[in-house]
Amino acid sequence: MFVKTALQLYTVRDQMARDWRRTLERIAAAGYKAVEFAGNPFMSLPAGELKKFLDELRLKPVSAHISYSDLRNSPERVLSHAAELGLSFVVAEPDVRRVTSEEDVAKLAEEMSQVGREVSARGMRYAMHNHAIQFERLVGGKPLYWLLVELTDPRYVYFQPDVYWIKYAGYDPVEVIEQLRGRCPLVHLKDMKDERTREMAEIGEGIIDFAKIVEAGAKAGVEWYVVEHDNPPGDSVESAKKMLNYLKGRFGEDP
Repeated sequence: MFVKTALQLYTVRDQMARDWRRTLERIAAAGYKAVEFAGNPFMSLPAGELKKFLDELRLKPVSAHISYSDLRNSPERVLSHAAELGLSFVVAEPDVRRVTSEEDVAKLAEEMSQVGREVSARGMRYAMHNHAIQFERLVGGKPLYWLLVELTDPRYVYFQPDVYWIKYAGYDPVEVIEQLRGRCPLVHLKDMKDERTREMAEIGEGIIDFAKIVEAGAKAGVEWYVVEHDNPPGDSVESAKKMLNYLKGRFGEDP
């Protein structure tokens, strides 16, 4: 069973900051066929110019992580750029630190549903990425994450479960993916060194069972697995290549 993989460019942000064109060339040479943006060069140059460069490298722009406040306050500017670039998904994570009551959750869920409608009108899908806080924060005794899943409009709001942060919060990423069936087209793949330190590790060098995650993802309708490491050791592009090669060796080439 092969997995369609993209690289979250946050992984190589150090090199993207110095020379994003050369970095994207190296990513393509490493074997990646798709990317997920996180900042520059997304929104920092004309979408047509960026798309042309990606086309030359045969890199598909799958998605972009965007500031939720930018998506709320400047939807036309952000979404027109994303649509012209040819993105399939727009990912944004609302700040939930001030969400403390059921009323707050309901308000946020409706707001997210409206964001999803605006993204859908542009021919894309909106997905929420998570960190640990959405699982750790309880409202009415229930994790905030599951309240947002329950209360947002399933036609317009999707989720991008991050398996590392789910594990960090003490939950099973396989079970989360299973429960998101039909609503998690994207999954962030990261590994955890061990449960004592909970340090991030390169994919394949930690304790997360990616075979079970991919098996659950196949049943849940996952379309893309996005490789990420917040602080890769050594050369970040080489680390990204190493993680891709692990996935290829485990699950086969993406045709």
